[in-house]
Amino acid sequence: MPNWLFILVNVCVAAFVGGITNHFAIKMLFHPREEKRLLGRRLPFTPGLIPKRKDEIAESLGHVVSDYLVTSEGLQDLIRKPVFRSKMEDSLRHKLEEWSQSELSFGDLALKVWSPEQWERLKLQAEQSARQLTSQGAAAIWHGYGLEAKPLKELVPGWSEEMIKKWSSAAADVVLKELGNTLLSAKGQLMLSSLASSLMDKAGGFLGTMASIFMDEDKLVQKLTPMLIQQLEGEKVRQTITEIVFGKINQYGEMPFGDVIENAAGEPSLEWVTRILDDKLPWSKWLQRLEDLHLAEVIGPRVPAIEAALPGLLDKGLSFLERSIPTAMKAVNLPQLVQEQVEKFPIERLEEVILSVSGREFRAITWLGVLLGGMIGLFQSLVTMLWK
Repeated sequence: MPNWLFILVNVCVAAFVGGITNHFAIKMLFHPREEKRLLGRRLPFTPGLIPKRKDEIAESLGHVVSDYLVTSEGLQDLIRKPVFRSKMEDSLRHKLEEWSQSELSFGDLALKVWSPEQWERLKLQAEQSARQLTSQGAAAIWHGYGLEAKPLKELVPGWSEEMIKKWSSAAADVVLKELGNTLLSAKGQLMLSSLASSLMDKAGGFLGTMASIFMDEDKLVQKLTPMLIQQLEGEKVRQTITEIVFGKINQYGEMPFGDVIENAAGEPSLEWVTRILDDKLPWSKWLQRLEDLHLAEVIGPRVPAIEAALPGLLDKGLSFLERSIPTAMKAVNLPQLVQEQVEKFPIERLEEVILSVSGREFRAITWLGVLLGGMIGLFQSLVTMLWK
């Protein structure tokens, strides 16, 4: 065989062996994807390196990402950069301008994020949370300030003997006025007529019989009404009622506030307060009004004020975000998160990603095997020829 042909054959064979070896070495990173068995024994190098070590790679990648790529210090440095702050401010100003001219309501905006069913559940949860917070707040204030045990007079502003007298006098005037109006009304006249008839029936005997013969109930009522009205307008009756009211107010003023409520409402004081707050605060209506509000109605008139306050609000928001990053990173548990995501990632897709990024380098490695194999074949041929 001619020397040149001997050298050519050796170079081609060695180059082919070097290229095909490197090619299969790269393929063995991903293939086979599952282990192969022969006569019950696992064949060597099955599955491929990456499928076989996928769990270890995922764990290692999780630590690499959290320790070197996505760190609290790196994110905090990013937030501190003026470029980041400038982009955030521009984005917020653009969004503010968009919302100030938007015809969307808050409900429409919410439906862009959640489905109608989810939004209804969120509104119900918000209402329940608001009512729960109201109850908890009322209980905290009730127990925190000891309202249940405090006398009523300590809780009423301006409580004094002089003030109680004014209240008692005013209450007596109201009572006497209403009582007089009632007696002069048709209902009051009917009540007096019934009272006169009852008195004559109870008199009995000769006097009762004579009274029923010679006295007319209507005339008796007509005579009684002015006399009763005169008595009600008298100072003595007014003074008596004022004293009664004064004594009752003093009595309630010395009572603990909780006992006053229980006596008046007939139920435990805190339960009554909570129930009243729950009934009087229309959370569902407020949430509906908020849902129906348009962004332009709320934001439009306030754009100048919001724009003026935006830099300060942005500084505070970024500072809060910067301080919160370490806690958030611990809560997220980035290594575990990355590990779980990598473990879920299909090997086929992982191969596509790696080859799309490093395919050219892998081909270069294959051709490098061809080159080195050819050089080894050439060297081997020259050594063989010299040896002969």
